[in-house]
Amino acid sequence: MTASFHPLRFFSCLARVLFFVLVLTPVFATDFPQRKVTTVGTATIKVVPDEMHWTIQISIDDSTLAKAKTRHDGSLDDALKFIKSFGGAMKDLQTGGISIQKNTYASSDSPAAKNPFNCSTQFTFTLTDLDKYGPICDGLAKLDGVQVQSVDYAYSKEESVQRDALKKALLNAHDKASDLAVTASCYIDKPLEILEGTASDGPRPLMRMTANFSGGGTPAPVAGQIEISATVTATYDLYYR
Repeated sequence: MTASFHPLRFFSCLARVLFFVLVLTPVFATDFPQRKVTTVGTATIKVVPDEMHWTIQISIDDSTLAKAKTRHDGSLDDALKFIKSFGGAMKDLQTGGISIQKNTYASSDSPAAKNPFNCSTQFTFTLTDLDKYGPICDGLAKLDGVQVQSVDYAYSKEESVQRDALKKALLNAHDKASDLAVTASCYIDKPLEILEGTASDGPRPLMRMTANFSGGGTPAPVAGQIEISATVTATYDLYYR
């Protein structure tokens, strides 16, 4: 005996199935909030600096562009030769571009109006022998238009120390997360996310001079220590036993 097809009965059954699917699906699809804890770990390692980063500027003002450029080029050449004479005590010598400007806003009776043309450039280098600090200052003081923009302490193995600081910062974040979890009567599991962040307090200046040297003997620097810091943000899953 062949069963007959009843359209009304078929669509009625289909409607019931769809109803149960629509009603039950939100119940099974509900995402429970994940329990987690996020902490920020920090670490600081102190080291004795073994390098100095120098920024030198040659700046010449004169009545004509030709005069300013001639004096500038001569002083720059003398400064570079002087720095290169320190041989292995100096590295990473790099020169920048030359800037040529004319001051058109100075009042007619001002000193700037008499020497409106300026020619300047910068160069940088790293000093690896801190005992040469004084002789370099004294030698540069004798050159025309030479200014020391900055002298900053540094450490030659900073990258390696930075990695050690990151490891210690992560351990610090882990310990903080564990303490918080225990206080909340639970435990931390594997990390869900680890973000690297480096603490920076800007340059470590030895001294800054923006005026020409007055000459005379320069005292030896006192290095002390510099800090290499790191921060790590870590998120851990929480669970109950």
